[in-house]
This record gives sequence, C-alpha cells and structure tokens, in this order.
Amino acid sequence: MTAAKLVQSYFQQLTRGCGNNQCLNMYCSSNLSFKYDRKLFEDPNNVAAEAIKLAHDYGSAYLDEYMNSNSFLTEENLQQIIIKCKELNNWALLQNLIYSVFSNRQNLSSSFLRKGFPINISTNNDTSSSKTASATAKSYFLRDSRITLENNEITLDFDLMKRSIKLLMSYEDEISVVINDALGALFKQIVNELALSKKVELEDDANFLNIFFIVFQLPYLSDPICIFDTAYTFYSIFPKLSIEIQMKFVRILAKQKTDLNSYVSHVQQYITMHTLRWCDNTQINTTNESLLSSERGKVTLNSLIDNYIYGLQ
Repeated sequence: MTAAKLVQSYFQQLTRGCGNNQCLNMYCSSNLSFKYDRKLFEDPNNVAAEAIKLAHDYGSAYLDEYMNSNSFLTEENLQQIIIKCKELNNWALLQNLIYSVFSNRQNLSSSFLRKGFPINISTNNDTSSSKTASATAKSYFLRDSRITLENNEITLDFDLMKRSIKLLMSYEDEISVVINDALGALFKQIVNELALSKKVELEDDANFLNIFFIVFQLPYLSDPICIFDTAYTFYSIFPKLSIEIQMKFVRILAKQKTDLNSYVSHVQQYITMHTLRWCDNTQINTTNESLLSSERGKVTLNSLIDNYIYGLQ
C-alpha cells in the first residue's frame, strides 16, 4: 500500500468509519469509544494531520481491515475486546483472538510492535509500509535493514508487550486452554518451516525473534502441566536455530533485569521436572553425568545456558 493510499484510508476511517457499531478499533469513527474529540475532526485539516501521523507512526497496523481481522495484538485492541467480552459476559471473542494470534507465526510476531515497524500478518494483502522493509504474500517473511543478527535491535515493544501479557493473564481462567492449544499449533508451524529448509528466511525475518520473547513472558513454561509438551516443544526449537540468533536472544533477554528471575525460573523448573522424571525411570548406578545429558531437551538447555554466560561476558 502506497503512503498516499495509506493516508487516504486513515482519513476515511477517521471521518466515515467502517459502519460497524461493534467496531473494536479505537482509531475508527464507528467505534463508540473513539479515541478523538469528534468536534475536533469537523475541520478536515485536523483529520488530515492525524491521518498522516497514524500512517507515519503505525503504517497499516491500525486500519480497520487489520484491526478487526483478529490477526495480531496491540494493547488497544486487547483492551477493547476485553471490555466487550465483559459487557456480553461471553469470552468467545477474546478466545478467538488469542487462538488466531498465538497459533500463527506471522500474527504473533507482528504483535506489540514498536512504532515505525511494519506488520506481516497472514493475509493476502501487502502489509508493509516502510521503505526499509518488504513483505510478500508469497514468502510471508519480512526484511528490515535495521534488524540484524549482529545488533541487539528488535521490532518488539517490550514494555507494551509486558503490560498486555499481564492484562491477559488476569483472565487466565478464560484463555489458558486456548492459549496452550494455540502454542502447540504455533510451534508445529515453526518446526515445519525449519524442516522445509526455511531457517535462513526465518532468522532474517525482522519480527521472528519477537515470538520467543512473547512466549517467554507467559507463565506456562513453568507450569508443571505444560512442562512436557508446551515447554519441551518450545525449547526444542532452539537447537534448530543458528548460534547467532540464539546468542541474540540471550543477549536481549539478559537486559530485561526486572524480569530475569522469572525467566531463569522457567529454565530451572524445566530442568527440575525433567530430572525428576528421568530419575523415576532410570536406575542410577553411575555418577557419569552423560546419562542425564542424554535426556530429551537437555541439549537445548546447554545451548541456552552457554549462550547466556557468553552474553554476560
């Protein structure tokens, strides 16, 4: 979508809206909780100025066609959907959103983005609006020269993501089963793409690493119920990735000092549960630690720990 078309779409959205009085997009005039003072927009110059600002700051992310498609998460659309679910006393809308986002690599990796970075959700539309990035319906991978394996830049807005996950977890009873089912589908998609020799494309995708930070923020990796399926599959993806992207993941994770204890507890819980299971099923008659090192998933932990130590040096 060209810049001019993007501004025009926002202009129409801010003035005419989409016509759906149940619209969840705060940047659409049809939304009953419209973000702006409607009197201010009686002057078309004010509308044009805001349309330009939205196009510049967010690209196509807040257009109705994407916001109402349940294809990715922002703090605003999550808040709006939760409010709507409370009004209806029905959580199906939130559950559908969660499954749609957390079961798809493109959708989850395009959630909670920093300003100025394009989305790459699973639609047939070209969602890129940045001259430095490109995404095609054919490849479903997004390139951005600002994001490399060598630097510590990512497209994820950590603070926004943490606030949103905290809000989401306050409704854990309503979404826990759905989100775990969705993660199973997500991990299967990533494993399949890696098996199809798409590792280079995945690692070059500007938004790809966001997935791991978002998942690591969830409490389920430390949940004993999920240790042997969700957590195991998640950790098993890492050895299939290059050392460079593993190191970048650990370097960035180590900077999140306020949450580092909870991140480390994920790994500690995983080690503990797998060690206990191994002891329950193995007769120990040697002190050779290579026995435990052969346990499924141990190679992943070794890789993460080694890279974590290296990243702190």
